Amino acid sequence: MSAKARRERIRMTDDASGRLSDEKARLLATQLQESWDCRWQVMWEPWGRKFRAFPAYDMDVHTPVEGATLRELWRAVLDVDQELLFAMAEAIPAHPPTVIHIPPGILQEVFG
Repeated sequence: MSAKARRERIRMTDDASGRLSDEKARLLATQLQESWDCRWQVMWEPWGRKFRAFPAYDMDVHTPVEGATLRELWRAVLDVDQELLFAMAEAIPAHPPTVIHIPPGILQEVFG
C-alpha cells in the first residue's frame, strides 16, 4: 500500500483500527447515490456496519444489495443492475404502439 493510499485510508477512518465512522459512512453513501444519479438508494446501516442499496427504478425488488465496503457494494450493484435492466427491457412489448390519427386542424382548434 502506498503512502498516499495509507493517508487517504486514515483520513476516512476514526481510529487506528481502520473502522469507518458512521458520519463518514453516511457521507460516502450519499456521494455514491449521487454518482449513480439516484437510480439506486444507498444507505449506511450502523448497527450492522454495512452499506445497503435498493434500485430506485424497480420498486418490485425488495431484496437489498449489501456490502461491508463501498467496493463490495459497487460490485454487487453492477451485477444486479445489469440483470434488472435486461429484465425491464424484456418486459417492454414487442409490438409497435397503436397509431392514433388526428384530424387536420384539431390541434389549432383545441389550443387556439
